Amino acid sequence: MTTMPSKYYLRTNTLKAERDTIIRSMIASGLHAEAHMQLKDAAFLRPQASMVETDGLVVEANRFAAEAVQLGAHLYAPGVKRCHGLRPGMRVTVVDGNGTPVGSGVSHQSETSILTYRQGVAVEIKDSRTGLPSIMETPWYSDGQIHLQSLPAILTSHILDPKPGETIVDLNCAPGGKTSHISQLTRNQARIIGFDRNTRKIEKAKELMQRMGCTNYQLISHDSRYVHRDYNIKADRVLVDPPCTALGIVPKLAVETTAQNVESSADYQRQFLTAASHITRKGGTIVYSVCTITKEECEDVVGFGEKELGLTLGNQFPVLGENGFDRDRLTQRFSPDTHETGYFIARFVKN
Repeated sequence: MTTMPSKYYLRTNTLKAERDTIIRSMIASGLHAEAHMQLKDAAFLRPQASMVETDGLVVEANRFAAEAVQLGAHLYAPGVKRCHGLRPGMRVTVVDGNGTPVGSGVSHQSETSILTYRQGVAVEIKDSRTGLPSIMETPWYSDGQIHLQSLPAILTSHILDPKPGETIVDLNCAPGGKTSHISQLTRNQARIIGFDRNTRKIEKAKELMQRMGCTNYQLISHDSRYVHRDYNIKADRVLVDPPCTALGIVPKLAVETTAQNVESSADYQRQFLTAASHITRKGGTIVYSVCTITKEECEDVVGFGEKELGLTLGNQFPVLGENGFDRDRLTQRFSPDTHETGYFIARFVKN
């Protein structure tokens, strides 16, 4: 779980610039950027193992913040658990709950400010375990030329294969990564509708869509499990990328998932797939994806789609992972052991 990946992926936004131009710019700045050979909008950085200074004041981050810090992100105030005696300008060693150093840098706030206001950068990270910079602080990110996204997440939108002129629905659009990718792939020439029941997340997704230069979308705050009851939509393609146990996301510093979490997630995911089956036109495409590896959330949900919803599994292209455990081996899996990330993708045709 804690092993550093050999590649750190990002999607280049061809609405803003050509991939090779972006990569050349990153290389010129000293980053080890390379193009993915099969996905024409994917690129990656090569992490360089770095020694984290351990002689600074210790600041403890929560697990999610610590996992981001070890990949180069700055530590933001909401992610701080303990920062006793911290003052601006101090050298800091950031650790997780087990005391493992994940990054070092310079504090921007005092203990009082961090714990009172809970906003802004608490520690500017200078060195991380992976040797990566804070990508979100780079000009390519702020200009909307790149978006941090795993390889299978980028692949998912290609498997959906959206076309200009189509009506495309993303039932779980926040934080906007795949929704913006769909806009990119259709060159802003499709009708894209995204749903998420959390209004704050919808606003964050809108910010991302605007940064990436997307113009052909409508984002709606609504529980999309009931979209077939509340909206009159007939879509050519529907993406179902629901909340899951996220067991495929690595590197991880700890796992707290229980069997009950897995069962509850699978039930939740079936509800979104049911809604998708109702709003997809006959002959249309549904792509189901989750960043986890449990059979209950992957092949078992696919079985529900086939048996209870009358959906038909279809071939996927391209295949960058390995065959799933379904009968005809039409689904696609990524294994953390083999691919340095865990993920599952299924493509259905609506009968």
